[in-house]
Amino acid sequence: MQNLNIISIFGEYKTWICMKATLYLIWTACLLLSTSLKAQDWALVDSLEHQKSLYEQLKKEDARSFTSHLNFQFCTSFTTGFQNFSLDQASFKLNRLRMEVLGRFFDKFSYHFRYTYNKYTNPNTVDELSTHVELANMGWDITDRFTLTAGKQFFMLGGYEYYVNSIRVREFSDFNNYTPAYLTGISGTYQIKPHQSLTLEVANNRVETEAEINVGTGSSMPKVPLMGALNWVGKFCNDQALQFYYSAAAGQILRDRGIYYLTFGNVWERGPVLAYLDCLYSREEVDSKGLVSSIQSVEKESPMTAQYVQYLTWIANFDYRLHPKLNMYVKGVYESGSVYKDNWIYQKGTYRQTWNTQLCFEYYPLKRRDLQVFLHLSYKKIHFPELAKQIGGKDYSTQQIMLGMLYTIPVI
Repeated sequence: MQNLNIISIFGEYKTWICMKATLYLIWTACLLLSTSLKAQDWALVDSLEHQKSLYEQLKKEDARSFTSHLNFQFCTSFTTGFQNFSLDQASFKLNRLRMEVLGRFFDKFSYHFRYTYNKYTNPNTVDELSTHVELANMGWDITDRFTLTAGKQFFMLGGYEYYVNSIRVREFSDFNNYTPAYLTGISGTYQIKPHQSLTLEVANNRVETEAEINVGTGSSMPKVPLMGALNWVGKFCNDQALQFYYSAAAGQILRDRGIYYLTFGNVWERGPVLAYLDCLYSREEVDSKGLVSSIQSVEKESPMTAQYVQYLTWIANFDYRLHPKLNMYVKGVYESGSVYKDNWIYQKGTYRQTWNTQLCFEYYPLKRRDLQVFLHLSYKKIHFPELAKQIGGKDYSTQQIMLGMLYTIPVI
């Protein structure tokens, strides 16, 4: 009987042990499941955080340190063109369409990206970047006075027509129209005084393929096709009415063939008046602009690029604000292209002279100058002196009437 009681007690104890063990296992399983779910939750949160845009992440860290702007720059017109006062073509044109993103973050950093839909694509440039991409750079304000910028950026030549936002220019001079304005490189800008800055820039110089330059045997593309520029911008008088945009640049086109620039812009901007006088000069051991090279029509089967060419351009412009919503300007351009050293069929002398007169009326329906309606008239005379006529040059003139609209559309 006593043995039966002991067995019964032992059985009950055994059952109690089993129940306790089972409860412990269930508790442990629940704990592990809870931990696993928490880990999954944290992983999900982390995953969602990484899915957020850089803008959202930066805004979360410090909303005050991040600014961003997106706009579209749009210009369209009905353009009628004449050659030698005979109708050449009349058509609607989309002159310019650009998308621009720019802003700052963490106070000391900036970025600027701009894509144009009107330019051609040339994948053979040194930076392997389509020429549709005008700007793609980052800036770093290392100190209050010194800024470092890297990427595709505005090449710092001088002259107001070259310096000003290109969408505001109805018709460029030949000099600026055939000079690459956006190159990939690095630049440093030092603020000498509040309204004076000095910029040193080094960028890729080669934007054309080797096939586009033909100077015969013995020449090849340089392994380091760089261009360097030193640019000074100064603004004087109490209201910064007097402005200067001066620059000197030098680089290589081919091995042992260089290119050199001296460009000056002098501006007066006060009240209703904006007037500027630009002087632009380039000395090119290979004709990078192609304006002299394009004259020759003899020996077309083996065209040669002209060498030892120099270009000189003068631009005078006078803007006058007739009314808060109405502006007009007149612009005159004189340009010349010459050869300063005999080569191939090109003898030393002047090969091209151009006179261009422009008159434009601009109407601004809004208080801001984002929206503009304009009427632009242009007359251009191209004269080829005797040396140019010997290789196929023939004088001609062009006229153009452009009625259009320009709008910078702010998106954010």
